[in-house]
Amino acid sequence: MSKVVIFNGSPRKNGYTSKLLEQVVKGAESKGADVIEFDLNDPGIRGCQGCYYCRTHDGCAVKDYLQPMYEAINEADAIVFGSPIYFYQITGQARVWLDRTFPMIEMNGQNIKPRHPDKKLITVFAQGSPDPKVGEAGIKFVTDVLVRYGWKLEDNIHYCGTSYNPDLATLEELSLRAFKDGENLVG
Repeated sequence: MSKVVIFNGSPRKNGYTSKLLEQVVKGAESKGADVIEFDLNDPGIRGCQGCYYCRTHDGCAVKDYLQPMYEAINEADAIVFGSPIYFYQITGQARVWLDRTFPMIEMNGQNIKPRHPDKKLITVFAQGSPDPKVGEAGIKFVTDVLVRYGWKLEDNIHYCGTSYNPDLATLEELSLRAFKDGENLVG
């Protein structure tokens, strides 16, 4: 059975990022995947402590809501990450998570090697501005980090213009794409 891990960086349970991630989940589950979801808005999440425990261990010294994610990532076939774009960047909640993924790489001097490579990756972003360039740099940053972990980007969904008069036809189109992406993670 395929395993998929979802990381939702949206503080809004019914926001567009959450809705699109829900479609990825439905697609994966429709093909029999076992899906584990992490809500990055959980108040039990602590930031990276800069202790470097992860340089000598496969995981993190911080014992909080995210502690099980390291084993979940290790066992996963696919990773799905989603975040709204707030003022050009991923949410603060998502950024704390991204810092906590530092254990995904081994470092030996200048040699950096992924610890848990060969995972499929889907990213989902939603932003209020209709201009895709507003979120472009933030999306590139987070995608570059995740790809550095040896994860293969299968698709990047970016829904723009959600604030004032969202294009519901585009949302429907992206929802179908997200569902298909979820299906394609399995197998």
